[in-house]
Amino acid sequence: MKRLLLNLSVIALLCATGSAAFAQSSSDFDKELQAFKSKAGNGGGDSAQQQGAPDVMGPASSKGNAPSAAAAAPAPAGAPLGSPLGSPLGSPLSAPKSQDSKASNSNPLGPAGNLPLGKQMPLTANALDMQIPVQSQEQMEAAAAVQKKKANEAVYESALKSLLPMTPEQIRRLLDTFKESRQAAETPITMPVPRIEVVTVSLDPTQVPPAIKTSPGRVSTLIILDSTGSPWPIQDVSWAGKFEVTPPEEGGHVVRITPMSAHNVGNISIRLVDLITPITFTLLTGLDEVDYRFDARIPKLGPLAKVPLIENGGLKSVVGGDENLVQMLDGTPPGNAEKLKIDGTDGRSSVWRLAGRIYLRTPLTLLSPAWSSSVTSGDGMNVYVLNDTPVILLSDEGRVVRAHIAAAEVTP
Repeated sequence: MKRLLLNLSVIALLCATGSAAFAQSSSDFDKELQAFKSKAGNGGGDSAQQQGAPDVMGPASSKGNAPSAAAAAPAPAGAPLGSPLGSPLGSPLSAPKSQDSKASNSNPLGPAGNLPLGKQMPLTANALDMQIPVQSQEQMEAAAAVQKKKANEAVYESALKSLLPMTPEQIRRLLDTFKESRQAAETPITMPVPRIEVVTVSLDPTQVPPAIKTSPGRVSTLIILDSTGSPWPIQDVSWAGKFEVTPPEEGGHVVRITPMSAHNVGNISIRLVDLITPITFTLLTGLDEVDYRFDARIPKLGPLAKVPLIENGGLKSVVGGDENLVQMLDGTPPGNAEKLKIDGTDGRSSVWRLAGRIYLRTPLTLLSPAWSSSVTSGDGMNVYVLNDTPVILLSDEGRVVRAHIAAAEVTP
């Protein structure tokens, strides 16, 4: 019924306004109609003027259009409800509100709150008789602590992965690969054969200087000795080429040489104490052989020479006069030398027979029989040349040692 009355009121208002209402723009008319519907829904039977509603003719009047006489004059008493002259909010709408209208107005949805629903309301927890558990303060704090711990673990895992993206197994495999690559890069192409040379340096200016073989990553030691095997002090050293040379300390007789490249050539000049003529050497760098120790013997008595035990014109200390002496001193006798057996001494002494003569190599001092030639190395090793004899006397730090020489037993 209310909706029918509202529609009739709207029709009466449109008829009262006449041509002035049609002069309004479509947008103004829509606004007026919406405002009227809102007031009618909220106020029930109250008139628009009692609720302070704006005059629906206001916009038309402001545009200069005069309102009609029927709209301006008050409605006569007893006028019919649907008459154009009657108020759109007449007495039927101004009647006291019933209990149902009060109940509908109290609903936040207005009259629409009492309309029947087309669909069934969803079941709620109360309708299903379900009990929602209520958490205590301790439970909420425990749950918050668990969530915080999980967040911290996630942050830690993310930071760890960004700093150390590889696993321990991958790191170990990478280190193994790096070790193999470095080993392949740092391993020398060849391993040079080490040698120990004992060379007699000739002071004759027409002779070619001896050569010292060096190799990268190896240190060659040059030792200067006199004819008796005593050290000969060095005064100064000079060299040329890509070599690192360590001169001896004051009064020393040892020079250390290290090459700085794999293939190089140079030389070294050494001035000795109390020797006018300097001695020179050629320095060669290679990968096949290297002189770990190079004993250079000077065929003269140095300032630290040992005094011979026996002074005899027929006995002399020779250096380089007999090529076999140098080979015996090196421990590499000639191929045709016969190895003999010696008893009464330790394993440091050895004897060979060569060309009807005896070559005795020993660190001890020979007392008897008389020797014709001898040579001594820097480490104290001596080589004596004797006539063929079965018994010899040696001095081991003042103690006399008797040794017997015999032919070695030949095993079948």
